[in-house]
Amino acid sequence: MVKKVAVKVNDLKTAYYLINELKKMNINIAEEGDVIITDELVKQMELNKLIGHILCKVRGKENFNELLIGIDTNKEERLTIVVIGDGELLFTLNSNLMDIEDKIREIVSSIPHKRLYIGVGGGNKIGQLVYKILKINFKEVKIVNEDKTSSKNPFINIRDKDIRAAYIIALRSTIR
Repeated sequence: MVKKVAVKVNDLKTAYYLINELKKMNINIAEEGDVIITDELVKQMELNKLIGHILCKVRGKENFNELLIGIDTNKEERLTIVVIGDGELLFTLNSNLMDIEDKIREIVSSIPHKRLYIGVGGGNKIGQLVYKILKINFKEVKIVNEDKTSSKNPFINIRDKDIRAAYIIALRSTIR
């Protein structure tokens, strides 16, 4: 059950940042909510970790059992990243080759989880390069066969072909 979040923070800049980030992650924001973000909570943890904490709380969890990250590597200036927590698509974002390691590190460090899987589409040279970059710091990264990842699939109803491909790559990363 997804809960609503109320942002009760006095600092307008912080409140604005939190509201924008939570909206990007499709979290319902309301005047009164089941989860309340206060100044005290903001002081306790870094903003990115707070957002990851809220991602879990709105789903009634302390952490995700499995965090899956899929990276579709079609263009070096536009890598598509999909983040899945316990089977649910949490959010998507884009990155370029230069920022990919920082983005993945930020995701992994901010979202509480027990197990991590990172899949990189390895169908081209960019994918191979992304894999080599991430393998240095993430032992969980795996190169994934991209065959038919962007094809229409009756079980996955995602219109954007890059997001669909990254989603399937994330799922395939769990296969050992």
